[in-house]
Amino acid sequence: MAQEHLRRKLIEYVQNVHALEQNVLLMLDAMILTTDDEEIREILRQHKEETRLQEQRLAERRTALGGVGLASMGKDLSAILVAQAKGAADLWRSDKPVQNARDAFVTEHLEIAAYEILERLAERAGDHETAEVARMNRAEEEAMAQRIAANWDRFLDLTLAKAGVRG
Repeated sequence: MAQEHLRRKLIEYVQNVHALEQNVLLMLDAMILTTDDEEIREILRQHKEETRLQEQRLAERRTALGGVGLASMGKDLSAILVAQAKGAADLWRSDKPVQNARDAFVTEHLEIAAYEILERLAERAGDHETAEVARMNRAEEEAMAQRIAANWDRFLDLTLAKAGVRG
């Protein structure tokens, strides 16, 4: 009985993290669209490809666990709608380079936490495949968070230059 509860909870967490990754894919599209710096845009494009692979790995685990259904689709749709609304709002905000970087940094850490929890739950449920997917995806998120952090001055410089401010 306890093992079945763990399995159901694991399916729920896989569904939630899958929806999160779908949201991130759309957020990355908006960031790529609003980023003028080609090097930063390339970093975002590379991470979008990583995110697409992460989403695919999660979809495979969700299917393997039997977690494809209306609840899963509802979570995916909700994530997509939220990301689209945020992306539209982002087009109009000022200080895009700094704001995009801040949002990306926060999102990476949200994903890192989600994968840490998913890995631990998968281990408790005895699902080593899902735990490995969580570890692999988390490592990619940690690397992206480090890339963002390594560029704080660049984001600030780009923002100040757009405002005509020399810093």
